Amino acid sequence: MKKIVKLCLSLLVAASLIGCSSKPAEPKTDEIEGTANPSTGIKVAIVLSTGGLGDKNFNDMAYDGLKQAEADFGITFDYVEPASASDFEAAHRQFADSGNYDLIIGLASDQEDAIKAVATDYPDQKFSLVDSSLEFPNVSTVSTKWQEQTFLCGVYAGLATLSDMPNANADNVVGVILGMDNPNLRKGVVGYEAGVRYVNPDAKIIEAVVGNFNDANKGKEIAMSMYNQGADFIQHIAGASGLGVFTAAKEANRYAFGVGGNQNAIEPDYIAATSIRNVNEMVYNEVKSLVEGTWQEGLKVSGLKEDAVGYSNENSNVVPTEEIAAAIEEIKAKIQSGELVICETAEELDAWVEANQYNK
Repeated sequence: MKKIVKLCLSLLVAASLIGCSSKPAEPKTDEIEGTANPSTGIKVAIVLSTGGLGDKNFNDMAYDGLKQAEADFGITFDYVEPASASDFEAAHRQFADSGNYDLIIGLASDQEDAIKAVATDYPDQKFSLVDSSLEFPNVSTVSTKWQEQTFLCGVYAGLATLSDMPNANADNVVGVILGMDNPNLRKGVVGYEAGVRYVNPDAKIIEAVVGNFNDANKGKEIAMSMYNQGADFIQHIAGASGLGVFTAAKEANRYAFGVGGNQNAIEPDYIAATSIRNVNEMVYNEVKSLVEGTWQEGLKVSGLKEDAVGYSNENSNVVPTEEIAAAIEEIKAKIQSGELVICETAEELDAWVEANQYNK
């Protein structure tokens, strides 16, 4: 009896991480929901970001990518929603310890240390990391050019804050809000500010950090403060905290920009556009390469040229002027052709703006 009790306790401890916060997905076969692909036997795990599911952003997109891979390839997957960054390594280690997963996926650069630690101990385990610049053995890192993702919304803001659009004001002020302050997201801030100043070098740009990807109330509070300081357009790069920015835009009768998946329909009268990044496709393609036997470790970076990032005002009721719409398309073409290369760091920004100014 003591041995049985001890075994049960061990099993409960082992299951505590995954059992409480991981929700295994149902495998799909020809008999379930009519998928054309029976189970491949491939099993994937994903450690989500701290914003968790329901963020209408990064985590939801990653989950959707796995659901599509499940339907198309017959893979199965498990996931875990860590409460804090301190849980990342334990989550990755729990999945690796089991030996059950062909691929373990992590999200964002704040999981780099966790993946490096676990990948070192499990050199035969495949890991994929989305939205990072990590180069490490047995890790496939998929990254996008954040500066190109947010640049066109910056162009929109820089031109529109000077326009007679209904909710724009007379102040030449815009804002940008981060969820957490990390290097990748900082590139997004630089891209947005470069876009604003490329077309409007005298604009004032207010920055702020929520300190959390899942605090919509604080996101709203910060956004309201920015609107009260004269901002009429705010770009959020804040996960679920950005949902509060949309609420503030509505209450203040101003504008906001979404990020990641197209968020325009959340508040279509106040979200002018979204800085698009197809995280679902990034995750899906990692699984696809695994299924097809082409998965490789190493860093892969893509941007506007590859349509990995971009700008969309689809599903928004906010209509830019013809001049603004034409400028965005013209500038997009310059980036895609390589004629315009956007800086990546705050240290480069002033010199870049001085050397690059938009001429109609």
